[in-house]
Amino acid sequence: MAKRNVIVTIVLMLLIVVSTSFAADKYQWKLVGTEDNCQIYTSAVAGKEYIAAKVTCLIPARIEVIRTILRDIPNYPEWMHDCKETKMLKTVDEQNDVFTFWFRQHVTLYTDRDMVLKSKTVIDMKDGTNLVHADSTNEVPYDSGKGYVRMPSFYSLFTLQWVNRENTKVTFMIDPDMGKGLPTGIANSLIKTTPLKTLNNLKKMVRKSKYIDAAKTSKYNKMAEDFVKAGHK
Repeated sequence: MAKRNVIVTIVLMLLIVVSTSFAADKYQWKLVGTEDNCQIYTSAVAGKEYIAAKVTCLIPARIEVIRTILRDIPNYPEWMHDCKETKMLKTVDEQNDVFTFWFRQHVTLYTDRDMVLKSKTVIDMKDGTNLVHADSTNEVPYDSGKGYVRMPSFYSLFTLQWVNRENTKVTFMIDPDMGKGLPTGIANSLIKTTPLKTLNNLKKMVRKSKYIDAAKTSKYNKMAEDFVKAGHK
């Protein structure tokens, strides 16, 4: 079992390294503003009418607290902007944080969107970086039965970077295809504003005692403490 977990981890890391390298070539990020001490970027996406967007913020919280929040998929509607509902569909690999889940996004005055996502995590505490990817997937079919518009594609990435023991730099990027029935201008406005609103909500979540307390006994805490013991502050 231990050997299998090592193999799974190596495969995931290779896949994410490849996808991250591809992403670096795919996007041409332009700084379009600074708000709430966060940097806002957008990029055109070749072959799509929709933009991609990302925001980078310094969040005054320990990296393991943020990881604990990101792992709590059923509670995304409390803080992820316009997320109205989630449902866990499959735990693919508990040890390596690989999950498949359903996500419903609210769109004011239009039909809500939905998607099935597969979330993958790579934690590299050699340089204090955590990556949490979510991609649309057909591996687990799910129909809510509510007539939502299924988004043709979706990709997101949370990048957590160690600053010091009490602060983490967080970048949240999204590259969605919003689907039919939504004007491009409205869709792109939603895409541009979602990362900042989400991270501003995350800033509030990191102060919640339930996440601070849960993080203290989490596997992420041990990784962080080992990082400190290795000479990092």
